[in-house]
Amino acid sequence: MRYRVARSLAEVREALAAGGEGLTLLAGGTDLMVRARSRVAAGPVLDLAAVPELRRIALDGPAGAEAVLGAGVTYADCLADPLIRRAAPLLARVAERFASPPIRAVATLGGNVANASPAGDGVAALWALDAQVEALTPAGAVTRPIAEVVQGPGRLGLPPGSVLTAFRVPAAPAGEASAFYKLVNRAWPEHPMAISVASVAVRLRCDAAGRVTLARIVLGAVAPVPVRAAAAEARLLGAVPDGRARADAARRAAEAAAPIGDLRASAGYRRAVVPAVVTAALDAALGRPGPAGAADG
Repeated sequence: MRYRVARSLAEVREALAAGGEGLTLLAGGTDLMVRARSRVAAGPVLDLAAVPELRRIALDGPAGAEAVLGAGVTYADCLADPLIRRAAPLLARVAERFASPPIRAVATLGGNVANASPAGDGVAALWALDAQVEALTPAGAVTRPIAEVVQGPGRLGLPPGSVLTAFRVPAAPAGEASAFYKLVNRAWPEHPMAISVASVAVRLRCDAAGRVTLARIVLGAVAPVPVRAAAAEARLLGAVPDGRARADAARRAAEAAAPIGDLRASAGYRRAVVPAVVTAALDAALGRPGPAGAADG
């Protein structure tokens, strides 16, 4: 293994141009070292952890309308950074349920997205945040919606030799509600090291009359990629999110699920629990008591 630490984005660009498809990019490495250990051992590795441009956390646009989060921002950053907690509180809620403190200290948003796991908690949250992905490709810099970038398990819609550089998300206005809920198959429902059986990220905005003006309900671990529950969102838009509206939305959310069965749960079980998972997240976002495991924003 030939290991090198990059110190700038320009250095990363040069290494990608010279290294071709054989170069492995190392962000946090929490999944890479488990799933691709032989590739890491055999080929050249470029460590991105020391690239300052990838650790950027800032507001951009008119009146700070967007939060810009470098691809190297860690889940520990999401939990602790005041700008992220204010502008994208949903990411802080995900970080609360993400692995252990040592893993949060190195696991990155970009690494989570590049891994493109159907159960990637950060991927579902960024989807719910309407994230735009910035990347350097061999043809130059591109910006694309995350739904166009994450195309399947372990598969990104970017050419070889590309690197994720940042995520742009609309900064949450005052009063926006959000929540994240993940169901795991452990006796302790908030077990941080367990992979999601089913998860949901929720964002809601309401007007002065209490009617929903924006709804995002994104399911994780129940389809090849995170999926927006469009019918559930439509049920909430324009409505006061009372018990009946939330129950209807939760039932409709199951229509978006296309799960598989694996060691953690059967496809039928995953589909069956979607309404309960969505209900828990909606209740948490709106400040209503719910089960353990729901985190409101």
